[in-house]
Amino acid sequence: MAKISNKFALYITGGRIISMLAGFVMPVLLVRVMSQSDYGLTSQFLTLYTAIYTIAAFGIHTNLFFFCSSTSKEKWNLYISNTFFLLFLFGVIVGIFLSIPIVKELVFGGSELGKHSNLIITSIALATVMNIVSPLNTIRQDKWGALLYPGFVACSRILTIVICAIYFKDINTLFYGLLVFQIIISASILLYARFRTKFILNFSIMKQQLAYSLPFGLAVALQLLSNYFDKFLCIKYLTTTEYAIYGIAFLSIPGITQIYDSLCQVNIANMSNSFRSGDIKAIPNQYGMFVKKTLSFSIPIILTVSLYAEEIMNLLYSSKYLEAAPYFRLYSLSFLTSMFGAGTILRSVGKTKMSLYAFLITCIIGLPLTYLLVICFGTLGAITGAMVNIILPRLIQMVMEIRVLRIKASSFLPWGDIWKMFAISLFALLPLIIIKMSFHFNVWLCILQASIYISVIYGFFISKKMFIVDKDYILARLRRKIQ
Repeated sequence: MAKISNKFALYITGGRIISMLAGFVMPVLLVRVMSQSDYGLTSQFLTLYTAIYTIAAFGIHTNLFFFCSSTSKEKWNLYISNTFFLLFLFGVIVGIFLSIPIVKELVFGGSELGKHSNLIITSIALATVMNIVSPLNTIRQDKWGALLYPGFVACSRILTIVICAIYFKDINTLFYGLLVFQIIISASILLYARFRTKFILNFSIMKQQLAYSLPFGLAVALQLLSNYFDKFLCIKYLTTTEYAIYGIAFLSIPGITQIYDSLCQVNIANMSNSFRSGDIKAIPNQYGMFVKKTLSFSIPIILTVSLYAEEIMNLLYSSKYLEAAPYFRLYSLSFLTSMFGAGTILRSVGKTKMSLYAFLITCIIGLPLTYLLVICFGTLGAITGAMVNIILPRLIQMVMEIRVLRIKASSFLPWGDIWKMFAISLFALLPLIIIKMSFHFNVWLCILQASIYISVIYGFFISKKMFIVDKDYILARLRRKIQ
């Protein structure tokens, strides 16, 4: 596979942004057409569904980035066929496992969600094959698939939920509608996977794929377990109305995750190419440039969103959801740690077992701690436990990556540029903090202030060649337009 350019990342980003916009609009609509209790129940379903179908894949789909980066297209048939088969198999196994009475009781307990457990489990089992789409788009460099498919899935889901909520006004019908939606989506993914691919299973190659993917997959499973454990507990211990408040806090900042994920996919593929060609010394530079790009666009946005958390909650979800603002602020700030891309080097050099150890340590420490915090402090304890489980494994993985590359911590990242980005962004934010503490503005004036702040910071980063897009590239494009 030829080196993937950052230009292709724009198509991935576009698809993710469309998907993000649909996901962002959905709760804004649902809180207006559903009761708080019904919205809380729907939020519980989406949380459980997303977490488990991603865990059920055990990371097997990620092998396509690694194996297809330096192999002939003739072997792609084998890698893609094996991956699709394993994803389908894992989905079936997880569906059967969740149907065991003792497991079902452990997952759903006596919650309201448990009344719809059979429909939910079937949807999860069918959804597991969805994990293949993103890596398949990347290795094929399918621009239109990367751009349109995620948005199609997200928009179809929101349309299904809104139609069921408005026209049927019955929560049980909603879960039947989501099952029908999942059957259609999974069937379309089968057709897409078979496009220009002849399905041939090869169990010898499948063993190699499993050997690479399962350690990382178990790490992903542990990561998701630690990230979602607080929410699993909240499903059991909070009412659906209380969960509606808690669930709002974990909505992603529009654009941040999508741009990061797009750059991350390209960066992992390129670092894997460097590793497999023996050019290991190139990896720290590739990784450093990747982190600078992600931080340059994310720091100003994350800081302003955190500052205006109350205004955002009131605008999007009404005053009934203002209680979610402090939790939303904490969760938004945690995005800064994810922008460092911890674990991407381990994936690129095939050291996926080390990621597994990082998340195993996190689970040993974080899960009991989160349980105690939820029992003792309720919602506040849940968000505290969530922050611990998000940040701790990233720190552990970065330490491991420094050891794998055998470099000093001071050389691991361009720390000078990173500290400058944070210092400049925080210093420029001080006037906005003082203004917010001294005056009360409506949300539109807050958006205007935030927009000016972000534009000024981006302009400064561009002038100092610290931004995601290089200054010379921008000037060259402007000259072309003028000519």
